[in-house]
Amino acid sequence: MKKILTMVMMMTIAISAAAMPYTAARNEALFLSDKMAYELGLTATQYEAVYEINLDYLLNLDTRADVFGFWWDVRNRDLRYVLSTWQYDRFMASEWFYRPVIWTSTAVPQCS
Repeated sequence: MKKILTMVMMMTIAISAAAMPYTAARNEALFLSDKMAYELGLTATQYEAVYEINLDYLLNLDTRADVFGFWWDVRNRDLRYVLSTWQYDRFMASEWFYRPVIWTSTAVPQCS
């Protein structure tokens, strides 16, 4: 139930057609990082790094190709260095964390 409620909340947030505005990206990065901290047991240091990584990723989404393109690869590579082995394995196994953004139309990305 908690997952469904979280997903519904995230899917109701519409994002502009161009790069995500800073405030929207910040809010989404905070939400995603908080969820990762809870489910992956992040330390304070890991949390700060994960937040910055998620924020950078979200701020660089300009086109549909960016969702799972270069910036997605950068995000996952950076998270590999921040998370422990078991945390990264759990991260990879979770669609929610591993693929946090969907592109629902030709011009509207949304956090899933």
